[in-house]
This record gives sequence, structure tokens and C-alpha cells, in this order.
Amino acid sequence: MPVSAEMLALNLYVGLASPLIGSGIAAATARMAEPGAWVNRWGMAPSSCAACGRRLGALEMIPVLSWAALGGRCRGCGGAISAHYPLVEVVAVGVAVWAAIIIPPHVFIATCVFGWLLVALSAVDIRTRRLPDSLNLALVATGLGATALLDMARLGDHLLGAAAGFGSLVAIEIAYRRLRGRDGLGRGDAKLLGAIGAWVGFQGLWPCIFVAAVSGIVLVLTIAALKRTQVTSDTVIAFGPFLAFGGWLTWLYGPLTS
Repeated sequence: MPVSAEMLALNLYVGLASPLIGSGIAAATARMAEPGAWVNRWGMAPSSCAACGRRLGALEMIPVLSWAALGGRCRGCGGAISAHYPLVEVVAVGVAVWAAIIIPPHVFIATCVFGWLLVALSAVDIRTRRLPDSLNLALVATGLGATALLDMARLGDHLLGAAAGFGSLVAIEIAYRRLRGRDGLGRGDAKLLGAIGAWVGFQGLWPCIFVAAVSGIVLVLTIAALKRTQVTSDTVIAFGPFLAFGGWLTWLYGPLTS
């Protein structure tokens, strides 16, 4: 597809905005992890220190740099500022850089949207073991929308991917519960895989699941070895980030079966 100067300029603006977008994702996901943190009695609550409640100034909200300059501490009370914020901001920038390197210019913005939503879902899942329906729905809607804009002929395959992704993990969830008498997968994981299917299509589901399973096993075993603990059937992990990683690699590099 021919690349216009306007498209390149828009891509540049979006890429340069990635630190601010990452800051917004970090703040939003932190509030999603704390019910009631979104509003106060006057309306939308401003950004403030979690320890003392002091409202943050503009210079304290510069992505990554403010956290580093303050040494991860509140300027007012000295309380610790979670590393969640700079980590999410760095990952959001990484999404834009990775997309710029791998993806054709006309797909850059869609790729960033996909990656940033995956980052948001992963951040919430790590903190709360939940995958919010609002973010999963946003992922489905943007995936189908991007497909319609970029390659309308493949919309049916992506609708099938959404349905099959959701249905396959629901089936595994139900089968595990009946066999073991307890939950093994959360319904949010099924919704996330369905949402990823809306982006990568039916053929992209299997490499996504493969990458998620392998990366999950490797990380769990590595952490267990470092901590010198055993992995048992009672070991609980947030599977959402691994599904997100599998979906991201599949989107960037294509189904391994193709």
C-alpha cells in the first residue's frame, strides 16, 4: 500500500505520544485494581499519592523520568511509588518501537492500539487476577474494526477466530471443573482469547495458545527454581499476560502454521 506523507506524520505523532499513552494506561489500570479510586465526591479523582493522598503536580507525572528523579518515592511523604507506573510506561513505548520496526506503516496505529490494550489487560490481570470485560470488549471491537478497514475479505475468519477462541477455553474451563471439582481457568481468559482471535483470526489462535502455554510454563518453572519451591496443581498464575504475549507475537509475525 502506498504510504502518504500524512500517514507517516500521523504515525510519528502516535509514536511520540506513546510515553503519555503509557502513563494513562498505568494510571487507569492501577485504578481498575482499586475499586472506587476513579471518583471522589466532587467527580473524577485527580492523580494523587496512594500513601498520603497528596495531589500530584505536573512535574511529578512525567512518564518514567519523574519516578526515576524521585527515586520511586513521594515528594511529600516519602512513601513508595509502585514500579507499576514506569514499567507500564516503558512497555507502552516498547510496543510502539517494536511495531515501527516490524509492521508496515499503514498498520502501525492499529498495531499500537492492539498492543496497548494487551498491556492494559495484562497489567490488571497481574495485580488482581481479573481481566475486565470493558477492556476485552474494546479489544474485540477494535480487532474487528481494524480487520474491516485493512482487509474486509478476512472479516469472516476473524469473527470465527473470536468465537473459536472464546469457545475453546470455555470448553477447557468446564471440562477441568468437572474432572477436578474446581476452577482451573477464569472466564476472563476465554474472553481474552476470543478478543485476540478478533485480531489474529482463526488460524492465529493456535500459535497464540502455543506461545502462551510454553512461555507460561517456562516462567513458572524458572521462578520456582530461583525460589527453590515446587510447582503443584495449586500454583496460581495470571494466564492473561501469556495469552497477550502469544497474541502479540502472532499479530507481528503471522501464524506459525502459514
